[in-house]
Amino acid sequence: MELVDEWMSSNPWHPRMLPFLIYITFIPAVVYLQEWQPASYPVVYVVQCAVVGYLLWRYRRLLPELNVKFHWMSVPIGAIVCVAWIMIGWAMAGEFQARWDAMVAGEPLAGIEYSSVNETPRFATTEPPALQTLLKSSLAIGWTAMFLRLLGMSILVPLFEELFIRSLLLRGLSNMRRTWTGMLQILQDMPAIGDMLIHTKAGISASEQPPMFSKMFTDTRLGHISLWGFIASTFVFTIHHSVRDYPACFLCAALYCGLLWITNYRDRQLGIGPVVWAHGITNALLWVYTVYTGDWQFL
Repeated sequence: MELVDEWMSSNPWHPRMLPFLIYITFIPAVVYLQEWQPASYPVVYVVQCAVVGYLLWRYRRLLPELNVKFHWMSVPIGAIVCVAWIMIGWAMAGEFQARWDAMVAGEPLAGIEYSSVNETPRFATTEPPALQTLLKSSLAIGWTAMFLRLLGMSILVPLFEELFIRSLLLRGLSNMRRTWTGMLQILQDMPAIGDMLIHTKAGISASEQPPMFSKMFTDTRLGHISLWGFIASTFVFTIHHSVRDYPACFLCAALYCGLLWITNYRDRQLGIGPVVWAHGITNALLWVYTVYTGDWQFL
């Protein structure tokens, strides 16, 4: 661990990036084990969350912006994102009218018959999710998995995801020209490509600059929102969601960035705590919506 500690301390990107990468690296294994042996999900999910949680705790002194400070605006923003996420998801799946009519009529939102939906359900979820299948096969294991999922998606995921997206990427990719310079610096360290770039005018200029991604991060205070930083961080935030959720991701990112700016404007420095709260509220409400309605596509 001494080598890991040294590596994590050597660059501000490392402790903010590694928990996110570890979590998404686990996802294929979790999905595979869910399909092969559904009952293993609680154990694998606990391991996944425990590793990420340990990293956040061990390197918390390197992450001064990571906290759980609360701001009242986290509640309405978290709720608005939840409602928008669901309704945009319905629209993207071509089932908005069918689900809206069911809700107005007081009928169950789950079990929509797609033959009755006029639009083509391009992004509709028609296969039962693994957690739903697990609940049907074993109530004890299924509800254990459900409560673990609630804890993970409402507490742990907002911590490492907001640390990576709204703290690291929003600041570390804050300038388009500097981002290009940073990309050239990385490419110069690669075999063959680096040998070609080092002799170009752009490559020579990039090699004369300090490590640009680290410099952008340290030069940009938390809460500063640039157009390029918003586009780049939102792109990364979006691509690890399903296509159905892409428009909702953009709206979600805009509201969370606005909250980050408001809570870290001028002398007010609340860190990423308020955004973590908003993200956690959104995810917790999505879990409640799923349990209450039986509409599993958002869990």
